[in-house]
Amino acid sequence: MCLVELKKSPKPIVACAMNAKTTLSPNSEIFTNSPLVKKARENIMEFLLLNHPLDCPICDQGGECDLQDQSLFFTFTKKRFYSYKRIVTNKNLGPIVKTVMTRCIHCTRCVRFATEIAGVEELGTFGRGINTEIGTYVDKVFQSELSGNIIDICPVGALTSKPYPFTGRDWELKKTCSIDPSDGFGLNTLVFLKNNIIVKILGRYYYKNSDNLSQWITDKTRFIFDSLFSSNRNTNKFIIKNTDQINNITWDGIFKNLILIIYLFDHLERHAMGLNEFIIMFDESSSLEVIGILMMLNKKYPFFRLRRSAKIKISNDFESNVQINNITDHHTLTRSNLCFLIGTNTRYESPYLNLKLKKRFLKGNFQIFTLGSVTNLTFPSISIGSNLNKFKVIVEGNSFMTFSIKNSRNLLTVLNTEMLYRQDSGVISNIFNILNNVYSKTNQVIFNLLNTSLNSVGISYLNMFECLSNKDLNNATGLFFINNNRKMSSITTKFIESFMLNYLPLSNIDKIIIEQNSTNSFLDVIPKLNILNYIYLPNNTFFESSGNYINTEGVYKHTIKLISSKEDTKDDWQMLRKLTTMLTPLIFTSNTSYDKKISYNSSNIFNFKNFMSFFYLTTRSLSKLSFHLRDHNQIFYLMTEQKIKKVKIYLSQLKKWLEDFYVGGSDNYSIHSLTMQNCSAILRLNTATFLSAETLILVNK
Repeated sequence: MCLVELKKSPKPIVACAMNAKTTLSPNSEIFTNSPLVKKARENIMEFLLLNHPLDCPICDQGGECDLQDQSLFFTFTKKRFYSYKRIVTNKNLGPIVKTVMTRCIHCTRCVRFATEIAGVEELGTFGRGINTEIGTYVDKVFQSELSGNIIDICPVGALTSKPYPFTGRDWELKKTCSIDPSDGFGLNTLVFLKNNIIVKILGRYYYKNSDNLSQWITDKTRFIFDSLFSSNRNTNKFIIKNTDQINNITWDGIFKNLILIIYLFDHLERHAMGLNEFIIMFDESSSLEVIGILMMLNKKYPFFRLRRSAKIKISNDFESNVQINNITDHHTLTRSNLCFLIGTNTRYESPYLNLKLKKRFLKGNFQIFTLGSVTNLTFPSISIGSNLNKFKVIVEGNSFMTFSIKNSRNLLTVLNTEMLYRQDSGVISNIFNILNNVYSKTNQVIFNLLNTSLNSVGISYLNMFECLSNKDLNNATGLFFINNNRKMSSITTKFIESFMLNYLPLSNIDKIIIEQNSTNSFLDVIPKLNILNYIYLPNNTFFESSGNYINTEGVYKHTIKLISSKEDTKDDWQMLRKLTTMLTPLIFTSNTSYDKKISYNSSNIFNFKNFMSFFYLTTRSLSKLSFHLRDHNQIFYLMTEQKIKKVKIYLSQLKKWLEDFYVGGSDNYSIHSLTMQNCSAILRLNTATFLSAETLILVNK
């Protein structure tokens, strides 16, 4: 259908196969709407419809089929072929893509996408002439984290969605913009609704830069919405007290019970002359509104302690320390010729970044070195080891890679947040500072921190929150978990297992657990723990609430409420606001010393020096950007030489933390998605040596 007419050419030419710069002469004339072009396109359309079935009324592509639009303008009123149409058997491409191969017109879009974009050469064309078919070369599924995109690029209904076929026509759906909750970049998406139910999610174009017009989304992004309607979701609020369940209680009753418990514990602590803390642990995907209310609650009532689920040990003095800085920029990638991945598998941790690196690699003159476990990034890379000591040797100049870094142009390094969980993570920032000062030839920052959670950067912007520790549990009156999935949070799982082994015993006198989540993550272990009260607060899911986030690039993201929530669920910020409102008229004995004081956290020496400098600098010495360069009337220098504490580098291997892309990761929804569970079962079927009974059951389904 891309035939055009070239002046003085005896027959039409294929536009997509001609290079206008090298093939055509400067004075060539092209006609795209001439009678010859129309006649040629009519003949091509006749061949395309030769074996195509007449099942348009039941096809999922109704209203979105490019073949229907083309046939409206270029088809004949009657056909000249009267033989039977060819029948092709359907292929099993996995739990994502449903095939109706009799509709296939052999455009090979899916084959080219699998080879050039996904990097998985499992789809191909076999057979000749009338026996030509498209499918897998052997009897296997199309295993790729981007497999769902071939549904969008198929111009006919040969490839459709298997989890939700025949759900609605295009004109019946309501289209709304949203973002991806399963990735640290928060890519822009289009959500299609029908009768207050999400039917499908597609990628959409964003940014004004033409290079960033990428709409490839992962299977997790595309089909994660079925976890909203999962059977594991509990929308009934209840309180468990000594394993006795109390239903049909109002929201006011829940909060009155909660306030009564907190107030009672406060007075008991007065008699004991001690201050027991109330730990609030929030997830990395919590919105900025939730974190803001929690910070206000912490400032007003200091016995509330805020803890984040990720154990990130890095300074947040500068934005460049906590986010992706320049590796996703088109101009920076174009000028760079070397990328260094440290303990990072970009294919599964950030497919968007992996596609950008692959696109740059295909342009040539671009090397990629990896430090960590050997992984398949869908493009060639050089592995230099799996030990952090290798990184130290490279910076010291005692490695073969040192010469490549020294002579590189715009060096780019990518570090994963999982690397910051190590005990020797404090030395990583020091090594990067040395690398930046010695080898960087430009003023740009070579450090890029890849966050896999949606709002990890936003949380780091607001404050340097600590992680849950043994000391917190020993001094805590209760624990308040907000959107914390213990199956995905290694820290929460670690402490729950410690409780069940009586390594960190919880007293049955002064402990309470409050869970604010869409699923009961702790319900199965509550009877095994000696806990006086367990309160469950069902909240709205990502698509049922509005919120603001800051993604791993430092870009502000906003999402709105798309579907109406259940009758017994509320937004996170609504419940926290209700808690704050009910705490206001109460006077806590453990809070009297903080009522008339403004606390300032001076644990960070950089923040402390800035704080003191603003007090003693005169007005004329202040400016927007260069106040730290003023020497007069300043009693503290902002940057002073300090002795760097020696940190031991452990020789443990850098292992992959994300083995299963579909049910792994940092989001709270994929593990409850039936589609993702089926994809995970297929993945383990093809990779695991010994299969569990659960895997075999899912595969057989």
